[in-house]
Amino acid sequence: MTSVPSLVRRHQLTAFFSLALGLTWLAFIPFWLSDGDSIPWFTFGPMVAGFIVAALSGGWSSVKAILASMVKWRVHPFWYLVAFGLPFGTQLVSILINPLFGAAAPAWSNVPALSEMLPIIALYAVFSGPLGEEPGWRGFATPRLLASHSALAGSLILGVIWAIWHFPLGLVGDLSLYSTINVVLAGIVFTWLYQNTGSVLLAFIMHVTHQNSVRFLGKAFTGGDYGQQQWIGVAIWAIIAVAIVAYYGTESFVRRPRTQLAAAGAA
Repeated sequence: MTSVPSLVRRHQLTAFFSLALGLTWLAFIPFWLSDGDSIPWFTFGPMVAGFIVAALSGGWSSVKAILASMVKWRVHPFWYLVAFGLPFGTQLVSILINPLFGAAAPAWSNVPALSEMLPIIALYAVFSGPLGEEPGWRGFATPRLLASHSALAGSLILGVIWAIWHFPLGLVGDLSLYSTINVVLAGIVFTWLYQNTGSVLLAFIMHVTHQNSVRFLGKAFTGGDYGQQQWIGVAIWAIIAVAIVAYYGTESFVRRPRTQLAAAGAA
């Protein structure tokens, strides 16, 4: 009879995705019944699933690898600029060019002061996705997907599942088509960041920045102007994703040194 650990070991990704969705969606039921007013949405399903499947399939060494990536901060400063600046810059550019497509001028007074945002951002970082998701999506799933798929294919697979993971929010009216498409595109950008840093910490920072730049800077518009601005943001993320694939290729999203390229060509 096949043991549970050996079964999980052979089907790690299936076990992870099933558990991540199952835990999150089951925990979503009280949130749904309360109309999202009294309790927070449980966003720790991917992290819990990642640690459980890692422990069952690879023991402490697999768990330790995820933990190490969560605190890996020694990376080139450029990648910190990417993690902070790319989501913020994308949102800012979409706001600035929105009036060119007929929107009203941005109402910057609607954007809260930084001193007001920071405590809320800290809470959102823990309870609204980044901490609960990134150890699972990037720390566990990405390395295993890329072991058998190209970076582009693995990113799209993970991006689609990541988008599906959010679907219960549609039951409480907190899901849109542009946000769903954005998640799939972000899957490519997050894989690129992770492949070049090996750091879940950097993915966490990008997740926090992306989520909250949309949440707070988006207040500069309302109604149809807000929706248009978010679609512009999606278009910019699409351009970034295409640029990554065009420059790095589809295989790894990492530029190999010229010596490696020459050796590969001579082989």
